[in-house]
Amino acid sequence: MKTKYRSMLSFFTFFLLFLSLVRCAETKAISDFVISWGAEKSDRGQLDEPFDAVVGPKGHLYVTDARQQKVLKFDTDGKFVLQWGDAKRFEKPTGITVSEDGFVYVSDYDNDHILKFKSDGTFIKQWGRSGEGEGEFDSPSSLAVDAAGNVYVTDLYNHRIQKFTSEGTFLLSWGKEGKVNNMRSVLNFIFDEGSENLFYYPAKIAVSPKGEVYVSDSYNNRVQVFDQAGRFLRKWGGMGFWGGRFRVASGIAFGPKGHVYIADFYNNRVQIFNAEGKYLDQWGDEGTEPGQFEGPTGLAVDQDGDIYVVDWGNHRIQKFSGNKK
Repeated sequence: MKTKYRSMLSFFTFFLLFLSLVRCAETKAISDFVISWGAEKSDRGQLDEPFDAVVGPKGHLYVTDARQQKVLKFDTDGKFVLQWGDAKRFEKPTGITVSEDGFVYVSDYDNDHILKFKSDGTFIKQWGRSGEGEGEFDSPSSLAVDAAGNVYVTDLYNHRIQKFTSEGTFLLSWGKEGKVNNMRSVLNFIFDEGSENLFYYPAKIAVSPKGEVYVSDSYNNRVQVFDQAGRFLRKWGGMGFWGGRFRVASGIAFGPKGHVYIADFYNNRVQIFNAEGKYLDQWGDEGTEPGQFEGPTGLAVDQDGDIYVVDWGNHRIQKFSGNKK
């Protein structure tokens, strides 16, 4: 019995050492850092708890700050433009997206509703309430909009996706709670990481240029892809340190070359895939220097292909050149 125990212990010691070596080898990718902002003390543009970001059709970057209960608007060089929101408007703004006609949608995580604004912050309407029914939420964490203006919402604690018209009329939902056996997925590459349409805290969502719906199935440590009717297309990921694996998949964005960027929260990096989920590259590790992160939560890409990372724990936005990515 002791011999068997020691053999198992030796195996796990070797395995953990292997993981650490793989992680060190794969976090050396060079990032093309451009600029960062938000961490400096200022009355205009300081960030406290940034959560998500999106680039609008006119090139402005919109950022939600959950602790300040605001939406902040910048140009792509980080120059502050305007902000809106307070405790009367938001409890905890998290997700943000912008439609092709310039309307800004924000998910209020604690108030369980979606708010719609003009690009200058003028309030238009809101919908949703707490619950499990159609059009009800339990912590809507993120949202996305398709070319037709339909809005997709990750309903975090209800473990599902809901789809609405631009005016908030419920259209459909899909998904239910399903937890992956993470230890099994770590130790075996060939095990399926869970059935499709099952989510365990779907935290982020994005619609690709081709109209496919990508979901960060965060605590199942994977990405799932669907069509706009909620039909499953493909998935990839699993828990781990090496390329193509995640420790809480988070923000999603798309590059002009067809690349898919995924923020990897606890691995403190951004991973790059093709549209089919093939791992290509990564950059970042834990820290406070340029190109390092403390819990990246959101991603955005502008028309030039430059990438914006919401560096949540460092209270800042980091911008990277997309020329080599």
